[in-house]
Amino acid sequence: MKTRIVTLMIVSLFFFSSFVHADLLDLKTSILLALKNNLLIQEKLAQIKAAREGVKAARSAFLPKFETNYTYTRLKDKPYAIFRMGPVPQHVITGPEDNYTWDIGFTQPLFTGFYLSSQYRLSKLGVDIARLEKIESEQEIIKEVKVAYFQVLLAQKYKQVAEKAVKNLKAHLKDAQALYQNGIIPKNDLLKSQVALANAKQELVRAENNLQLAIANFNILLQRDINQPLALKDILNYQPLKLSLDEAIKTALFNRPELKLFTKRLEQIDAQIKMAKSQYYPQLTMVGKYERIGNHPNVNGNGYQIPSNFYLTLQAKWVLFDWGKTRAEVKKLVWQKHALEKTYAYLKEQVKLQVKKAYLTLKETEKNIQTAKVSIEQAKENYRITDLQYKNQVTTSTEVLDAQTFLTQAQTNYYTALYRYHIAIAELERAMGKSSKSRRR
Repeated sequence: MKTRIVTLMIVSLFFFSSFVHADLLDLKTSILLALKNNLLIQEKLAQIKAAREGVKAARSAFLPKFETNYTYTRLKDKPYAIFRMGPVPQHVITGPEDNYTWDIGFTQPLFTGFYLSSQYRLSKLGVDIARLEKIESEQEIIKEVKVAYFQVLLAQKYKQVAEKAVKNLKAHLKDAQALYQNGIIPKNDLLKSQVALANAKQELVRAENNLQLAIANFNILLQRDINQPLALKDILNYQPLKLSLDEAIKTALFNRPELKLFTKRLEQIDAQIKMAKSQYYPQLTMVGKYERIGNHPNVNGNGYQIPSNFYLTLQAKWVLFDWGKTRAEVKKLVWQKHALEKTYAYLKEQVKLQVKKAYLTLKETEKNIQTAKVSIEQAKENYRITDLQYKNQVTTSTEVLDAQTFLTQAQTNYYTALYRYHIAIAELERAMGKSSKSRRR
C-alpha cells in the first residue's frame, strides 16, 4: 500500500512540475511562433526568392550576350584555287593545313515582336503570385492557430466543468449515504447518486483526453513537441462585432488573396498571349564579331589571309507560314483566359457565401453568450436551493441530480458560445482576407 502511495505521489509531482514549467503563451505570440516555424511559409519564402531570380534572368535577355570561341582545324591537304590562264591549269595555294581561329562577339536583340518584354512581365507577375500565395498561407495558418488556441481553452473549461460536477456529486453522495444510514431515504436514491457520480467521472476522463488532443494539435501547428506541456493565456471577454454583412463582403472582395491571385493569373495569360503573337512580327538582331586567324596557336596570321577582322551584321528573320501553329497557340491561350474568367466569377460568389456563413455563425454565437451567461447564474441558484432542500428532505435526489445536470449544461453552453464566438471571429477574418496577427480586445 505504501509503495502504491509513493508511486502516485511521484506521478503527481511529475505532472505538476510539467505544468509548472509550461510556457505561458498568449495568442499573438502563438501566431508569431507558428508563422516563424511553419514549413509551408518557409517553402513560400523560397518560391519568392526563386521568382525574383527569374526576374533577373528575364531582364538579362534585353542585354547583349557576349561569347568567345577558339577552334583548331587540321586539313588533309592545303586548300588551293585553280586558275586556267593557258593550256595547263595553275594551282595556287590559298591557305595552310593548320587553321587556328579565335573570335569574340556579341548578339543584341533589337526587336522580338514584344516577346522579351512580355517574358519580363511574366516573370514579375511570378513574384507577385508567389507573394500572394505566401499571404494566403499566412492567413490560413493564422486562422488555424486561433481556432486551435480557443479549442484548447474550451477543452480546459470543459474539464473544469466536469471536475466541478464530480466535486458536487461527491458531496451529494456523502449526504445521500448519511441519510440512507439513518434510514431516511431508500436505497435506490443512494444508487442514483452513485451512478450519477460514476457517469460524471467518465465525463471527466473524456474531457481530460479531449484537452490532451487539443494541446497536441496546437503543439503541432507551432512545430513544438506533441507532448510538450502547454499553458495559454485565457480570453474571457469579447466585443460585439460592429460590422454589417455588406461591409464584410466588400472587404473580402477587395482583400482576399485568392481573388488577387486570379487577377494576376489573368495578367499572366495576357502576357503569354502577347508572347505567342510575337511570331507574327519579324525578329531583328544585331550581331558583332572580332575574329583572328592563323596557322599557329597564337592566331597571328597564316600568310594567306588578313590576320584579324571585325564585322557587324543586322539579321532580320520573319516566319511567313507555319501551317497555323501560331494562330492555334494564340487561340488556345484566349480560351484558357475565358475559362479562368469563369472560374474567377465563381470564386467571387463562393467568397461571398463564405463570408455570409461566417458572419451568421458569429451573430448566432454572440446572441448565445448573453443567454448562456444569464442561465449560469440561474442554474447555480437552482442547484444551491435544490441541494439545501434535499439536505432538509424537502425534495428528492432526482431533483438534485437534475439541478446538477442543468448547471453543467449551462456552464458548458456558456463556454461553448464564448469560445466559438472567438473562433467565428477567426473564421470571418479569414473569409474577409484580413491578415492581422492579432486583434484588439
